[in-house]
Amino acid sequence: MDRSAGVIMPAAGRGARMGSATAKQMLTIDGATVLEHTLRRIIGLPGVQHVVIPADPALSDRIRRIIHNVRRDPGCATRAEVEWVPGGKERMHSVAEGLQVLRKHGTDLVIVHDAVRPCFPVAPVLQAIKVAAEKGAAILAVPVRDTVKTVDAEFRVTSTPDRKTLWLAQTPQVFRTELLAEAYEKALREDFPATDDASVAERAGYTVHVVEGSPDNIKITWPPDLLFAADWLRRNSHKMEQKRE
Repeated sequence: MDRSAGVIMPAAGRGARMGSATAKQMLTIDGATVLEHTLRRIIGLPGVQHVVIPADPALSDRIRRIIHNVRRDPGCATRAEVEWVPGGKERMHSVAEGLQVLRKHGTDLVIVHDAVRPCFPVAPVLQAIKVAAEKGAAILAVPVRDTVKTVDAEFRVTSTPDRKTLWLAQTPQVFRTELLAEAYEKALREDFPATDDASVAERAGYTVHVVEGSPDNIKITWPPDLLFAADWLRRNSHKMEQKRE
């Protein structure tokens, strides 16, 4: 990839649905935190020069140790710089903080990726990076498998959308840096409650393209997700190593 890329990895969430007092990005799989597994994979993507991790200041010491451990690992063949910054009140505020850092570094592309998604196949991500470099914005997503219903406040079905048009958004989501920065400035100014970065770009009038991702690319949310992620990482870690070679 000719263009330089920076990564924003929001890690300020608590994850109440996990039912644990520990933030879910700090839960462990095979002796390493979820955050560390995700960082090891994302930092190995070609062209990544900077990674910014917006997080709860209470976790700053642990995150610095994680960054140190990843950077000193002989198997982590990267020169990317990794830094922690305080996260914002909401996810979108954390991404905005990360954008400020990456703009100072002058990166061409920004990759936004959830800290609790360690199970991403590399090939679709590389395709999303290529599409974003050419067209401005691209996200990973998967088509829905089940029939979807819209339901009102009284739990009554109001419609059945055509599932052929429905996709589940994932991360990474990739954008030209200035495109996303401009979109975020507008969203923050107008107090838009963004659910993901693509919605911020869409609202600013930009076209977002979809690259088909993988059902394996789960966002760790529930306790069984940790078991799935552990198995997936054991089976796929070598594929990331081959991509680095």
